Amino acid sequence: MKKKILLVEDDLLLRKGLKTMIEMRGGFSIDADTGSGKEAVRLFGMLHPDIVLLDLMLPDISGTEVLRQLKQVAPNVPVILLTICEDNELLFQALALGANAYVLKGSGPEELFLGIHYSMKNEMFISPKLAKIIVEDYLLVNHHRNSLPPLHNLTSREKEIVKLIIDGNKSREIAEILFISIKTVNKHRSNILVKLGIHNLSELRQGKPYVLETISGIN
Repeated sequence: MKKKILLVEDDLLLRKGLKTMIEMRGGFSIDADTGSGKEAVRLFGMLHPDIVLLDLMLPDISGTEVLRQLKQVAPNVPVILLTICEDNELLFQALALGANAYVLKGSGPEELFLGIHYSMKNEMFISPKLAKIIVEDYLLVNHHRNSLPPLHNLTSREKEIVKLIIDGNKSREIAEILFISIKTVNKHRSNILVKLGIHNLSELRQGKPYVLETISGIN
């Protein structure tokens, strides 16, 4: 018995091409296709497809919002996202909402069918190009974390000042924000440099996300 697919893609030519390619493969039928996110939600509730192929960039509502609504109604129905976007934040958002596969457009039919295959087995699939970016980012995060100075040695006030400095605030601005004198700010800056064993606090800006994350985790 063929698996019923709901195809959601706003590019009409691409949608027609995907429909032809998938139906020629065998084992699948495109029961409905649309370029509208709102229409996709309506069709999903009416047709109860086995699989959804969902474009992330839709003209009316976002693909992530469509994904959220579909997963609320039927969390076990596989949703394969189609996108041209290589943005990790968007990828993680989609995965958090329950996406089963994340396939880059233009990556070739085999990646799409791998995404369908793995999602039907309740396993995750991410296009290799994206997976490579994720791994590289993970390694970069670990590098920054391992090279961070001993931030746990800072006082609460010094941590406040570090946050303000890496956000680009000057001593005068920090003094106004914290209601202290510039002289006090500069004294804290000197103490921070000594405790962290660095020569310039601008060095912290290079690892801003990791510094902020680490400081936030320190009680």
